[in-house]
Amino acid sequence: MYKLTTARRTGLARRRSRGVAALEVVIIVPVMMFMLFGFTEVYLYLRAVSMVEHAAFALANSLGQMQNVMDQSGTTNANSLGSLWADANLLASPDTLTANGNVIITSVCDKSTTENNCGLNVVGTPSLTSGTPTICWQAEANSTSTMKSKVTTSSVLPSTWPFYQGDAALVIEVFYRYNPFPLLSSFWPGAPGSTVLYRRVYARQRVLNWTSMSLLDTSGAGLAAGSGLSAGCPGSTIIVGS
Repeated sequence: MYKLTTARRTGLARRRSRGVAALEVVIIVPVMMFMLFGFTEVYLYLRAVSMVEHAAFALANSLGQMQNVMDQSGTTNANSLGSLWADANLLASPDTLTANGNVIITSVCDKSTTENNCGLNVVGTPSLTSGTPTICWQAEANSTSTMKSKVTTSSVLPSTWPFYQGDAALVIEVFYRYNPFPLLSSFWPGAPGSTVLYRRVYARQRVLNWTSMSLLDTSGAGLAAGSGLSAGCPGSTIIVGS
């Protein structure tokens, strides 16, 4: 009977071992790479969600401390719309909110039958009677058809959000278009397309509580009044990119 020598048996064992190792590499490496890309994608998505939330809350906090906002594109005045858009883009870094997102600010006033604080220096009378939330003004950083305000004249505030006569409020909306698979797109041609992340924050003014936050021109005067409103409240016609 033919018998293998010890040397030949050792050589065959080594060749079998190399074959098994090569097979393991072929199977395990792609799985490990896919897991690595997957964890990276999850991180990028969660970072984008956190960015949208952080930008919305930070802007709401800043606006709540202002007395009014200026319809001005420059950034020399901290209260200008231009400064607010620049702040939002800085808060979104390293993501690019200017190119891939939008920010919309809505100032809300009370226009009840017996109460109206919609205008520059128009002070309301505090009351626990439910008010009538009305859009004082709206402004957005960019005009994007897929990123429009969900605050409309028929739905200004949620019904569960307390709003009384003489009250005022602010609504900050932040949008961001996120591509969920930027790293895997070259390996996965059929990957799902981009999605728009959205966050809306409601806030109250911490100064001049009983008057609306008005929108001023560069001279400091209130913008032309909208229907039934006073100067400083141009109404629901949205102002783009000031």
